[in-house]
Amino acid sequence: MADRPAIKKAKKNGFSNKMVILYRLLMALVQALLTPAGWFNGSGKIMSFVHAHKKGIPGGVLPKSGKRYWFHCASLGEFEQARPLMESLKAADAHNSIVITFFSPSGYSQRFDYELADMVLYLPLDTPRNAARLLDYLQPDVAVFVKYEIWYFHLKAIFTRQIPCYLISAVFREGQFLFSAAGSWLFGLLPQYTRIFVQDKASLERLQGKGLNNVVLSGDTRYDRVKQNALRVKMNERIQAFKSGQPLLVLGSSWQPEEALLLDFLKTQKNSQMKVMIAPHDISEGHISEIMTAFSEYAPMRYTGNQATDQHRILVLDTMGHLASAYVYADLALVGGGFGKGLHNILEPLSFGVPVLFGPNVDKYPEAAWAREAAVAAVVEDAAAMARMLGKWLGEEQTEIKARCIDFINWHAGATALVMKEISADIEKK
Repeated sequence: MADRPAIKKAKKNGFSNKMVILYRLLMALVQALLTPAGWFNGSGKIMSFVHAHKKGIPGGVLPKSGKRYWFHCASLGEFEQARPLMESLKAADAHNSIVITFFSPSGYSQRFDYELADMVLYLPLDTPRNAARLLDYLQPDVAVFVKYEIWYFHLKAIFTRQIPCYLISAVFREGQFLFSAAGSWLFGLLPQYTRIFVQDKASLERLQGKGLNNVVLSGDTRYDRVKQNALRVKMNERIQAFKSGQPLLVLGSSWQPEEALLLDFLKTQKNSQMKVMIAPHDISEGHISEIMTAFSEYAPMRYTGNQATDQHRILVLDTMGHLASAYVYADLALVGGGFGKGLHNILEPLSFGVPVLFGPNVDKYPEAAWAREAAVAAVVEDAAAMARMLGKWLGEEQTEIKARCIDFINWHAGATALVMKEISADIEKK
């Protein structure tokens, strides 16, 4: 009689093989569609993605002197998580080479000229041929993927060539595709990483419970990044003049639900002297105009407009790169994405001592739960809840609450040093 475990394993392998074949066919279909899509000359993120992938991988070999570290980041947020590690590697040895790939056009468009990188490019479509050509070109000594980035053929090529490979600042939840029957073919890649650095204890226990022994609890490298930024930020006289000594609420990386919530809130604050700065995620001319119209009764002005006067109650940030300097002057922050788009960076305002509000859909973000436990953040679903939290926090001793926010960041910082130590030890052994 056949061995039942062997039969079960054979069935599982057969299923995984079928999923890999289907995935490969999907990538081939996407590749085929890039050519007709490229005939159009439209603008926007999708067309940027299409035209970038049509260019393909450069030929030859990218020159290097020291060890080359290849970082792959989905978008700008993952880049910011990897950045402290990149800086630490260059500080340890200036000859270390950094190359970066992005999946998202928004990440590439904002960091294609990153000064520490020898090369920044898009990750090519995940096919065996592209994976082999990319490794031939980059010649990496170490590969570092960030948070959720698990690309089957690229990782298989890395593992086949025995290149040390790390996943940093990762989070694993029970409901993720990796842990489903359909995702088992991808889960099989996890044991092959040299190390998986996870943000929280729940992720550590989840992976260890599934038999993985290459997992390290490191925390999130973003705490180190925002801590660095807070020390380096430049003062902004324009925002300071707008604040004019009044309490300032900053709406950071907002989407329409947060903007609608703010509008409802302001209707309850007719006699308030509070100033508001809106930094929308979408800074297209159309959306900025919508904001100016929606808040017209509150004397809104554009950041790029005329000088602020006492009559201006709302400042609309219609440029990029000034949000951090806005948090320097903020007394409270409402951070976007918590109503469905995906929570944006709440650590940045906290690093400046600013308590944070956000919408309710934040179960995927460990930092949101930790910040609430530390009493430096709160969920708000309507204008009444927002008014209550604003009254509570503005009524507290400001020195005390700012210290509580900064203590929260300092408590969770340190992941970069731990990751750096582990990777350095692995490289020395090799």
